[in-house]
Amino acid sequence: MRTMSAPQCRMRISGTTPHEVSPFSIDFQEHVHASFTSLNVFGHERGLLDLSKLPNGFAFEQWQECFGASIINDSRPARNRKDKTMVHILDALARLENKFDKLALKGGSAGNSDINSPMRGVSHEDSPVGSVAQSSSTYKEGAYDSQHDKSTGSTRGDEHLTVSHKVILWPAIYVHVINSGIAAASDLQYVLQEGTPWFIRREIEKHPLPLPWDVGLPCFPINNEAAEQRQVANVAFPTLNIQQIQEYTDAYFNTFNVLHPLLNREYFMNDVVARLLREGYGDGDPGSVLALLVYALGQVAIEGVFDRPVSMVQGQPSGFRGGTLDRPPGLALFNEARRRLGFVVTQCSLENVQIMLLQATYYEACARHLDFWRATVAASMACQVLIRCQPTEWSSPEGDLIKRAYWTCVLSEDLYHVDLDLPQSGILRLEDEVPLPYFHSESSPTTVEEGSHYQEHFLAMIALRRLISRTHTVIHECERAASNAEPLWRTAGRNGSQAHTPLTAASPGRTETTTNDYGGPPVAVIREMVRQLDSWRALLPRPLQWSDADRFGFPSRDPLSRQPNEPLFSIDQGPVPIGHRCNLDVVSAQLRTRFYYARFMMYRPFIYKALHFPELMTPDDCNCCALAIKSACMWPLAMAPPKNKKRLVPHLFAWTQNFMGILLILRMTTVNDCLRSVIDERGVVGRSEIERTIALMMDWVRDVKQVDGIAEWGWKILDPLFSVSLRKSG
Repeated sequence: MRTMSAPQCRMRISGTTPHEVSPFSIDFQEHVHASFTSLNVFGHERGLLDLSKLPNGFAFEQWQECFGASIINDSRPARNRKDKTMVHILDALARLENKFDKLALKGGSAGNSDINSPMRGVSHEDSPVGSVAQSSSTYKEGAYDSQHDKSTGSTRGDEHLTVSHKVILWPAIYVHVINSGIAAASDLQYVLQEGTPWFIRREIEKHPLPLPWDVGLPCFPINNEAAEQRQVANVAFPTLNIQQIQEYTDAYFNTFNVLHPLLNREYFMNDVVARLLREGYGDGDPGSVLALLVYALGQVAIEGVFDRPVSMVQGQPSGFRGGTLDRPPGLALFNEARRRLGFVVTQCSLENVQIMLLQATYYEACARHLDFWRATVAASMACQVLIRCQPTEWSSPEGDLIKRAYWTCVLSEDLYHVDLDLPQSGILRLEDEVPLPYFHSESSPTTVEEGSHYQEHFLAMIALRRLISRTHTVIHECERAASNAEPLWRTAGRNGSQAHTPLTAASPGRTETTTNDYGGPPVAVIREMVRQLDSWRALLPRPLQWSDADRFGFPSRDPLSRQPNEPLFSIDQGPVPIGHRCNLDVVSAQLRTRFYYARFMMYRPFIYKALHFPELMTPDDCNCCALAIKSACMWPLAMAPPKNKKRLVPHLFAWTQNFMGILLILRMTTVNDCLRSVIDERGVVGRSEIERTIALMMDWVRDVKQVDGIAEWGWKILDPLFSVSLRKSG
């Protein structure tokens, strides 16, 4: 293997458009292979590459110089080739990780050719005033435990705050909240002492009881002879007719399965549903539980879009539709599945993994975040046993479904661990062994999913997850490696008892000490991560692509087709519910918002620097700070239609946590001199854009606080904080 320097191996992609690939015309995975191989800027094993599969605009000479690859067109049919997609993707990103690690070990002292910011160390952005906050969002599993075991003293609560929750303990924000006189600000002393577990307790208190169990479906036994002999007979549900089954199944595969393609529609209808219609629903039958969960989610998909809002929030209809806050749509079907779940819950089969993931999806549609976590962990544990202990033919239809289930578990674990600090199951240790799904078991695209491009979306989310995970890991590893400063909170009171005492710039000796210890963001690392993120977007298939200028528009499915006059996303869609085919709005919003979230997290250390060390800010720092704020504004997921169908938004808890942190940062743009000048002078983001974002995210938190304990507490901080701002501006 030959390793080259980053400048030497950087591919030239100037004004290129990714190779246009339809998932049904040629193997989309071949395009993924080629696309992600192009991201490998740190060397590559010699191998056979099909030049026709490379994105347009690649410089052949540079490719050959960097990789030494023999460009030979493999004439074998794609179906007969060995699945090496994941090998190449992981190979590329593993080299990227090694590059990041080397940059981190250097403390950001080199590679500063792109920016003039001081590189005297690393960022303390996610730690209260330069403390080495032991990140709970560490990507490599076990890293937290190993760091914790090395600790010799008592553990501080702020060391266990997630990235989104740490914002409220940034010194400038902490001081502003305390000095604002908000009653709920007194709780910050407990946040400091306990960390994110204090937030989790708010969620536990919000939902002390499980979902209601007193509703179900009437049923009758199919086998009367078995019933007469007092044996448990399979049952049928007279109120669940074939038309409803078809309607609910179509709705599920048109919405939830587009986001996380766990099931094969053809197999589900022809094998599972057909058998249940003949034999009935029985105890100990995984297919019965699976089908009932699909029906329940299908009812959620229909009523969650077109039914009445559960409430009116300050004159605005809630984004939660269907049922009530306590009794969500599909509850009767879900309860029938729950009643049978106990007979199959301990199995470690593919059906069991799918069942637990579907159960988790239903819980999250009801904003039951901890129930979602428990079900996801159960799915992840069963999935690990399935992969480790049973031989799997990855190229088979069943093997492909196992791959889909595995990567769905991984996507869910990353989010609830990063944003809620909930424990992981260990499933990430298998990611080098599990290939990406090929979707070979799908039939020709004649079903409702035609044109949804759910395969590309799922694969794109997996790749983006890896970049986001590295963003969290690298920044925090840099902090732990280079910072020896003691946080001001421990100066205020080592046992945390005085943590709520207001801190001011007049505190003797503090500014000089922290300024000398502060090393600034790891600029070289951040620049490289941003470049990789931009490359990820540039290499997306055309049906998924967008630019910053048209981030609210419809995807360009066909360059020759006419685009709709109206944007896909808007601040207000009007009173009529909108249900896009194949869940287009939610799918597009998720992908685009995760991209802007990643960009925001990469640039966020510059906001911390502007708030606490304005005297060290360079023009490039100010520009990066403005880009961070720009990246946090007008997220499509917070706009209509997605905001009006919150039951269909995946991982609802993750967005709510981040909205609260972003709102605190946007509030500081009006009271902090450095941030105010960045907004007013750089011209990157406008004040009106910030105000619209504040309105959207405040509406979101106001609505979600009805069912979210953490949002309910956060509203006690945000509402008076922005009410004071509005009164002053008025």
